[in-house]
Amino acid sequence: MVAVGLGEPKHAAYFGPRLAPSVACLSWTTPEAHAAFGIGRVSLGSLARPGLASAAVRATMHGHVQGRATGDTGVLSGTFLIDTTGVIRFAHYARFPGDDPAIDDILAAAAALPFEVRS
Repeated sequence: MVAVGLGEPKHAAYFGPRLAPSVACLSWTTPEAHAAFGIGRVSLGSLARPGLASAAVRATMHGHVQGRATGDTGVLSGTFLIDTTGVIRFAHYARFPGDDPAIDDILAAAAALPFEVRS
């Protein structure tokens, strides 16, 4: 399993082992990888979505607060499960900052993949 983020390699090296120790964490300083997957950018409409406020409250309640931002802060997130043949088996495109899929949904999709998932 690989996580790809937008930031400097030192960010992946620092946060990866702490937040996702069993996941290889990579980072790019520019959003080419995000664009290749069709991941969008923050817009005025995305900032007006009702889910943004609840996502911010939920993150804060779990101790997640935004530090000093670096890089392109206008790129939204995406979550994908891609099988060993390159087929995307699960895709979630964020509609606003903090619009992440539930971990249970990701795990259920991973469990349904047609190959062995190892941690």
